[in-house]
Amino acid sequence: MRSSGECRVEVIATGDELMYGRIVDTNSNWIAKRVAELGGSLRRVTMVGDEPDLIGSVLHEALNRDTHYIIFTGGLGPSEDDLTVGSIGKAVGKGIIKDPITAAKIRKVYRQRGLTDHNSIARGELMARIIEESDAMQNPVGFAVGMKFRHKGKTVFTLPGVPSEMKGMFDLHIAPMIEEKAISKFVAKTVNVTMVWSEFFPLYRELQHEHPDIYIKNAATPPVQGSDRSKVHTIKVDIVVEDTTVEEATEKMDIFLEEYQKRINEAGGGTLTLIK
Repeated sequence: MRSSGECRVEVIATGDELMYGRIVDTNSNWIAKRVAELGGSLRRVTMVGDEPDLIGSVLHEALNRDTHYIIFTGGLGPSEDDLTVGSIGKAVGKGIIKDPITAAKIRKVYRQRGLTDHNSIARGELMARIIEESDAMQNPVGFAVGMKFRHKGKTVFTLPGVPSEMKGMFDLHIAPMIEEKAISKFVAKTVNVTMVWSEFFPLYRELQHEHPDIYIKNAATPPVQGSDRSKVHTIKVDIVVEDTTVEEATEKMDIFLEEYQKRINEAGGGTLTLIK
């Protein structure tokens, strides 16, 4: 199933720690789920290291594609390798400024914590960086400010790499924009189908063919050989349906699950169990 939604989104995750495999990019996975829930269509996820020219080239590639929203995650902190804002500014020809609200918040909290020397405060204020002619997106969880700006008809956002901050800022600033622009809604379910192995896949493929508007995908399941094919096995299946409202998508899901169970019964019997 390919989404018919009109809100197309790309994610660009930055950080050498991602490229070296030191941490797993859970942010992009979380954003993918939220975009789908909101009715948007995630078209691409790109991972790039902390190299200004590479970050700039990845941004330009995204700007030249048919997308509406480009979301950066990572690289907004005070460290020397937090290069996202500067790299974006260089790529679009804009200077770097400080968001006064964030800078004031950082100075206040640092002083409350006893960090009063100029170098510590100046380092902290790096988290207030945004580019010229952008709108600051305040961070309700931490310090690092995000930003939003338009370029080549696209809207670009920056979010921190810290998951709790990224989630809070996404839901506060970006989710309402995706939901407003999207023309469809999605409902996803995961089920366990328990039935004779040799009877599962013919039915599975029939349902995929008969319902091209529904995403039906079994989990990566190792092949079963010989007599085991005639035994009962449990296979996990992901199902995603799309409709104009959540209520209509939920009804469509319920109807499909009823049909799936009916077809399992007709194929020789078995159970379909929802995984919560």
